[in-house]
Amino acid sequence: MQTPVLEMTDSLHVRWDDKEYLFFGGYDYHRLSRDPGLVSAAKTALDRFGLNSGGARITTGTHPLHLALEARLSAFFGTEDSAFLPAGFMANLALMEALAGEDYLCYFHPECHPSLTAAIRMSDLPKIAIAESIEDLEAEIAWNEKKPLIVTDGLYGTLPPLPDYLKLAEKYGGLLIIDEAHALGILGKHGRGAAEHFGLKSERILLSGSLSKAAGASGGFVSGPARYLDAVRKTCAYGTTSAAALPLAAAGIAGLDFLSAHTDMIADFRERCLKMKQALAGMGFPVPVIPTPVIGIIVPEADKAAALKEALIKARIYPSLIRYPGKADYFRFALSSAHSDEDIRRLLDVLDVFSNI
Repeated sequence: MQTPVLEMTDSLHVRWDDKEYLFFGGYDYHRLSRDPGLVSAAKTALDRFGLNSGGARITTGTHPLHLALEARLSAFFGTEDSAFLPAGFMANLALMEALAGEDYLCYFHPECHPSLTAAIRMSDLPKIAIAESIEDLEAEIAWNEKKPLIVTDGLYGTLPPLPDYLKLAEKYGGLLIIDEAHALGILGKHGRGAAEHFGLKSERILLSGSLSKAAGASGGFVSGPARYLDAVRKTCAYGTTSAAALPLAAAGIAGLDFLSAHTDMIADFRERCLKMKQALAGMGFPVPVIPTPVIGIIVPEADKAAALKEALIKARIYPSLIRYPGKADYFRFALSSAHSDEDIRRLLDVLDVFSNI
């Protein structure tokens, strides 16, 4: 399957193979990458400071914009300290590198993002997939002598049992790492992610993630207790790579400011996502009915997958068939707060017909 080449023509459409399609792909959940405030912040930084700071963070590359964004991340999440890196992948590398010398055993969620599993593998920390039940997970933790490092995304197709994970991390002197990349700007009263959604606060929690999704910018972060952030700043992943582009740092600050000022928009979006999931469940699709924007539909039969793809193309909806490393092929649709009810109905009509094939 050849990688598609897409060009956004506006906040809701892409050009693909010289035709325009309604787009339910990607992860720019509030289309902030096109927001005038974020674009203006990036342009101002570009005009004033140029593209980059010309160095790594531990040499000559730390700029006041980097520090301002790190402070804004800490204020947003309510944490002691934060580190900003060029990408979410690098944030997880830095986090695992920082913890590599500790006496931890990693318990990683089987569906966690490849950036987490790759970071665990590169850290040489011992690892084991999280057991299906909390009781089995606790039995494994109790049996092993090492402290548990429980690693998970904040959001999958379902919500992981983060309160249970935290209880085990606290009980056995470990840590809970939550990658909030897809939950940031979606879950929680203030859009702060899955930890806020569950009301979790603890010195045993470390957050990582990306500003490239609901925040509309780019770059990765680690946020949490200061002592762990001190260790993150001593890693190669944080310190010796070129610092993140300055216009993107400015856009990141603007994106977090926007989310903080538009909590009603986030709440309304969750409600619309929930209604979409309820409609799909009513059609017989096995989707978790939770207020999140991503909809994964696995179609194992090649002929049926081809039929759905053609139906979407006929309706001029981009057929977002995803082939992602380590996962089965699936159609991935993602709502945005910019989609109208008519746009959503258009997609539902195609899926409704398909569900009866």
